[in-house]
Amino acid sequence: MKLREAVSWLRGTLQRNLIPCLEECGERPLTEKERQLVSILELLQIEKFAGRPVQRFGRKPWERQALARAFVGKAVYNHPTTRATIAALQGSPVFRCICGLVRPSEIPSEATFSRAFGEFARHGLGEKVHEALVAQYVKPTLLGHISRDATAIRGREKPTARLRPPKPAPRKKGPLRRGEVRAPKP
Repeated sequence: MKLREAVSWLRGTLQRNLIPCLEECGERPLTEKERQLVSILELLQIEKFAGRPVQRFGRKPWERQALARAFVGKAVYNHPTTRATIAALQGSPVFRCICGLVRPSEIPSEATFSRAFGEFARHGLGEKVHEALVAQYVKPTLLGHISRDATAIRGREKPTARLRPPKPAPRKKGPLRRGEVRAPKP
């Protein structure tokens, strides 16, 4: 499926099925940014790549899929810090629900977000998602549109010579002759 077809299919599916269902579940209609976030999350399907870490002992790790969705939300909403994302998650139940965190008590701390982000960076989550999107939508087709600018640019081979002020004639050494006046020093 080409990218254009996938996006048009996705738009139709989102507008007919998913977004009306989300609006029914929520208290208010979705804003434009929330619709954009839902579209991006549906296209990326980041949950496939953010799997659960295997851990035998200790405290259970936080849901990595929800944290990955929250980081995509951080990029969509242009939050400068993780604290701003946490504040937005606490303030907006719809954003929290889209990310997969149902109750406000499920929002992890800033340190947990930082550890999860470090883990995503170590495992190359962004690169994996990008490679999957390219393999799915771009690789099946041949791109044959390469444009190069071959306009001749006129230029000089050598730099131009700088104009220097002429040097004054050297003064003869010795005493002054009759009628000669010495020029004052600058």
